[in-house]
Amino acid sequence: MAAIGFKTAKCKDCYKCVRICPVKAIRIKDEHALYVADECVLCGRCLEACPQDAVVYVSDLNKAKKYIREGNVTIASLDPAYLGIFGDTENGTSQLRSALHKLGFTHIRETAEGAVHVTKAYECLIREGTMNNIITSSCTAINELVEKYYTDMIPYMAPVVSPMTAHGMMLKEEFGPDAKVIYIGSCTARGREAVRERCRGTYVDAVLDFQELRRWLDEEDIDLNQCEFYPREGANAMVNGLYGVSGGILAAVEADEGFGKYEQLYVDGIDSVRELFDCIRKGEINNCFIEVASCVGGCINGPLAGGRESDRFKARIYTNQKIIREFPKDMAKMDGNILLKKEFNESPRKSVMPTEEEIQEALRRDGKASPEKQLNCGACGFKTCRDKAIARCQNKGQLNLCIPYMYQQARSMSEVILSVTPNLIITVDEKLRIRQFNNAAEVMFNISAEEAYRMPLANILDPVNFEQVFREKRSIMNKKVTYENYGLVTMQNIIYIRDMNCALGILRNVTAEEKIREQHDRMRRHAMDIAQKVIDKQMMVAQEIAGLLGETTAETKVTLTKMRDSIFYDGEDNL
Repeated sequence: MAAIGFKTAKCKDCYKCVRICPVKAIRIKDEHALYVADECVLCGRCLEACPQDAVVYVSDLNKAKKYIREGNVTIASLDPAYLGIFGDTENGTSQLRSALHKLGFTHIRETAEGAVHVTKAYECLIREGTMNNIITSSCTAINELVEKYYTDMIPYMAPVVSPMTAHGMMLKEEFGPDAKVIYIGSCTARGREAVRERCRGTYVDAVLDFQELRRWLDEEDIDLNQCEFYPREGANAMVNGLYGVSGGILAAVEADEGFGKYEQLYVDGIDSVRELFDCIRKGEINNCFIEVASCVGGCINGPLAGGRESDRFKARIYTNQKIIREFPKDMAKMDGNILLKKEFNESPRKSVMPTEEEIQEALRRDGKASPEKQLNCGACGFKTCRDKAIARCQNKGQLNLCIPYMYQQARSMSEVILSVTPNLIITVDEKLRIRQFNNAAEVMFNISAEEAYRMPLANILDPVNFEQVFREKRSIMNKKVTYENYGLVTMQNIIYIRDMNCALGILRNVTAEEKIREQHDRMRRHAMDIAQKVIDKQMMVAQEIAGLLGETTAETKVTLTKMRDSIFYDGEDNL
């Protein structure tokens, strides 16, 4: 089941998702990002990072509505993070329970009930003391990470299902197998977990997130602040309600039986968890009970929590204030038929490693053939230029992901164009300060670019046309402008660049053309003068002959004049 998708039409070539993906489960094809489901661990970082909403979460909202519409017994299982995310209403989380009933849910229960039994399962492992390190298995994204990329960590993973699955087991046992359990949380990975656990039984029928729950409430015109008080259903899980924040599992275990011989540690954030795994590989960590979470701060900061950054800190404080830090003593034992044991399946994702020759060729194409050109800036999302070259060989990356390379290429191309073009290129800002002054302009105005950058445009040429462009915010095209002090005639295009609020002046030097034109004009006028003299002389001769013959000269004059005009004026029109 794919829980994340990409809208290609919205992808704007920013590649932020590539840079932030911890396992590089995103490929670039035709300038767009592509999601690789088999390699993804569903941490949701791409979902949070995308500025264009091109990354979308595929939810079960329609499925949940269908269950309610069909009249099924439908139970909402609220992730412990709900307390902080929805707890700031007038009557606290009770109003959320009321709102869910208005949506059609038959019962509203808390996933923390399942967490109680998960805590007990962790304590059994602690008492047994057979595992070197015990790493919690409540975070689905971390479980995915282990199964795909850190299979050597499986012996350290607690073989215990997540609170969501445990709660689904409880509710199915309580309400019957035909009841529909709808988990509501902030995690992008729970949907895949729900599907995978169905090999043992359908414990969770649909997975929703807090963001779409808010949208659903808005669609139904349900205002949380206007909802009445609604009492809690089921048992109070007390300290187990802290599962939604970092350190919450440790707090629950400590409140009950403690850690025995094990030291306690919690690590949140997928990058930090990967560092933890590396330390364990080196043998640096032993006899430790370790709580891990993909999201910094825990599930309360999940990618689908739906809160602002500032709200997340407030949510954590609220959660810590409201949770009773005691372990429930009166909670019923888990039914003996319900097994909390989790099995980890190795499904390693290892791409074919290219040869050294292929890697070097990829580095060469990236303009990084020598070590000094390998900046290892990480802007592309890979730790080193070599890692990116390997990804390119594996068809995961593109050349234009290298920002320094593309910048240098663009700059080099721009510099070449500016240096070789015979046109004068002058760019000015709204205050008519020169920002670009190419070689042709330096030669024509007899001033270096460095000097030009330190003076206003008016010190070099008449800025009236540039002023007009900024005033009217539109370009001037194909205007002839003469600078007599420089002996310069130009054909100007002054282009207004709206996004940068600057003007680009492209001045084509037409001085030589104008001189040729003037020379031709002089030659034509001289030829016309000669022709007129010939005509006048011929007319005198014609008049003398006509006087002798008694004929008119009018027709002769008209004919000669037309011949003159056709020769000189028609040619002028064609120039």
